[in-house]
Amino acid sequence: MTRQIRDVELFGVTESSFTLSFDLREGDEAIDSEARIIVGGERHLVPATHGTRLVRIEGLPADTALPVTIEAPGAEPAPPDAFFGGSVTTSPDSGAAQVASFATLNDVHFGEERFGGAFGPEGDSVDDGSPAVRASDTEIPYWRFMNEDAVADINRCDVDCTFIKGDIADRGLRWQFEAAAETWAAFDRPWHAFLGNHDYYGKALGEDVDGYALLQQPHAPRAVELGNWRILLLETPEPGAHHGVFDDARLAWLREQLEETHDLARPTLLMMHHQPVPPGHEHGFVNRIGLLPEHSTRIFDLLAAQPQVAGMLIGHTHRNRIRRYEQCPHVPFIEVHCAKDYPGGWAHYRLFDDGHFRQEARRTNSARALEHASRCRDFFDGGYRRFALGSLGERSFISGLRA
Repeated sequence: MTRQIRDVELFGVTESSFTLSFDLREGDEAIDSEARIIVGGERHLVPATHGTRLVRIEGLPADTALPVTIEAPGAEPAPPDAFFGGSVTTSPDSGAAQVASFATLNDVHFGEERFGGAFGPEGDSVDDGSPAVRASDTEIPYWRFMNEDAVADINRCDVDCTFIKGDIADRGLRWQFEAAAETWAAFDRPWHAFLGNHDYYGKALGEDVDGYALLQQPHAPRAVELGNWRILLLETPEPGAHHGVFDDARLAWLREQLEETHDLARPTLLMMHHQPVPPGHEHGFVNRIGLLPEHSTRIFDLLAAQPQVAGMLIGHTHRNRIRRYEQCPHVPFIEVHCAKDYPGGWAHYRLFDDGHFRQEARRTNSARALEHASRCRDFFDGGYRRFALGSLGERSFISGLRA
């Protein structure tokens, strides 16, 4: 049987590093064998391991194109494809000073019973007999170990804080919030959470709880100062509904904050759970449960005259995607993959004194996390990989650079 290097994904790139994952298989069986990654002629040993390998290569020159190949004893190389083309170009180095860094998690779904099946009309998965994972499949439920191992990864990255962008408790139940708080007590640095639509579902199940109180977090909206930046945490859920809203009170709070950061010329990032949906686009999948179009337009119009806003960071859709809108083209609206399934992980942000920031989407790097995420990769008739992964430029990028 032929031994193959398979499923290579160039996942993230910075000015001095890149991260890729791959499998080594014989047929459908994983092979325990060492491998080597050759970067510009330099060999990097990848120790033998079972299942998906996630490798980070560091110490590279900035703004440089480097040929990259993977070798393993007796294995056929993976052909170039949309996920890895055989080379890596590192990001440019601006020379600006980094003033802060943070991580984000979103759509962690503590207490979720199952993932997979088919997408239902409201965006949730429906158990139709298609491939799925269940929390009962493993001794430790997948949602718990995916979050525990993400926390461990983030701690090793030594960020200043972590933001959690909603959908914390899968059904909005007390025990689910308590499990989240217990897990996040392991963070070495402060964490800041706000709620998503799932976090308000408890009332329909007869358990109307205050998720913020259970997490011991201040209610959103609120502002967090980080370096010379201000981070604004927004509320978008309409309790009991899948879609999001941005009513007059929320809009007034945001306007007041932006007037202040505009006057101070302070670079600003916004965070919310739901993705905006322009009028006329609300009938497509995922958009049906986004922010109401008429409320999305209010945000676009408000941001049009706010050059200090460097970006909007979003959860909810479980995918990596960037969109810009004609009313405020300087603001990227950035969606990031979820923590609990494929590709499974978080995002790392670095803030600079000239008003630009850098994002690198990350996969959670533990054997059990990688095994679980790889199991989820081809769900939904093989379409989940492309949906969730997005392009390299939507996972790793530079934005907000001031002339």
